[in-house]
Amino acid sequence: MGQNVGFLLLPVMMIILCSMAFAQDSEVAENGRKMFIEKRCYTCHTINAESDAIQKEKVAFAKSKGVELKPDDEDDEGIAPDLSDIGTKKDAESMTAFLKNPKKSFKDTPVCKSNAKKKYRKRFKGSPEELDVLVIYLSSLNYDSYMEEDFVSCLKEE
Repeated sequence: MGQNVGFLLLPVMMIILCSMAFAQDSEVAENGRKMFIEKRCYTCHTINAESDAIQKEKVAFAKSKGVELKPDDEDDEGIAPDLSDIGTKKDAESMTAFLKNPKKSFKDTPVCKSNAKKKYRKRFKGSPEELDVLVIYLSSLNYDSYMEEDFVSCLKEE
């Protein structure tokens, strides 16, 4: 009888552990999306794989700040790559290094100088903890690519 209880307990424990991991993953995603919005990463980047969740977060953030998000509040969205699959391309260490000092990663071609103006090359402005939250979130983005076919990257290493 004791073996049967152990045999039955194993699937139950697996379900509990998986549920805890899923809850943790959804918390990471939620906190990361919030950081993506709060730090206005969306002004240049998209995460098309999570566009509905991003839009909801933008609306909630605007409401919490007492501002109205206008339909044309797109800024320069799309001037930088879509990040839906960034977790498959970059590791956390390289993302952190880039966000701390992005300027050195850009090509100096005329097109890139035009498309990636200096105001878009600013380093991450936030606490180390906020940077960690954002990087953990970005590292979790393992969707299919939503990159526009005609998008030309201005990063030196691709």
